[in-house]
Amino acid sequence: SVIIPVYNTEAYLEEAVRSIMNQTLKDLEIIIIDDGSTDNSLSIMNKLALKDPRIICITQLNHGQSAARNVGLQKSKGEFVYFMDSDDVLTDKALESCYSSCIQKDLDFIFFDAIKIADKSEDCNYYNRQNQFADRIFGGVEILNIMLSKHLYRVPPWLHFIRRHFLIKENITFDTSLRIYEDQIFCARLYITAERVGYIPKFFFKRRMRVNSLMTQIYSIDKVKSYFKVADALLDLRKGLEYNRRNAINRIIFQMLSAAVYNAKS
Repeated sequence: SVIIPVYNTEAYLEEAVRSIMNQTLKDLEIIIIDDGSTDNSLSIMNKLALKDPRIICITQLNHGQSAARNVGLQKSKGEFVYFMDSDDVLTDKALESCYSSCIQKDLDFIFFDAIKIADKSEDCNYYNRQNQFADRIFGGVEILNIMLSKHLYRVPPWLHFIRRHFLIKENITFDTSLRIYEDQIFCARLYITAERVGYIPKFFFKRRMRVNSLMTQIYSIDKVKSYFKVADALLDLRKGLEYNRRNAINRIIFQMLSAAVYNAKS
């Protein structure tokens, strides 16, 4: 099940959805959730749905990306779940490669890397962790600590291909009280609960860096406050866990707030 939340991305939406439609893994359901867009995104979704019966269109009032993803997860029926963004691109063999690895190795989830694309620039490495890990199955906390020690821990959901039953069993969803940085909590829960995790050293995802997107807006005091809210949520998550998991969450908070303070200073 590929879940795509949409909010006012008419210029990029068709390219993003077609990158899923054109995957070599054909046995998909493509769940697109319009989160109260005010541009032509909804009409583009409906047009694409007429061309591909695998597409399921859902509309809702603007409740934020977390709520849209949760709705998609509730509607999903696939063995695995992938959260796609509506202004980015996924290379055509990505889902098949992830699915094959997860089946062969019985993984809870697998992660991979991304490159950055901009409207007027060349591709460049964005999330590059190649040649950093052995080719084997990791425990979630184990690989989390390895990445934290190398400053290679990355939280975007679109870097992760996840077994749906694992999400249901661990009750992992997105925090709807947060409009930004909600993936920090989601990803932390993924790693501290997973028992079997894999990595594919491939640049499967193309992250579009565009002006006025949520993540390229000017750093503000509201963003700093959001980081503090995430830190509070992570501290709540830490309660009752055994030492290794508590310590991993401590390290996540330390690195996250260090980056937040550095950005605020800059």
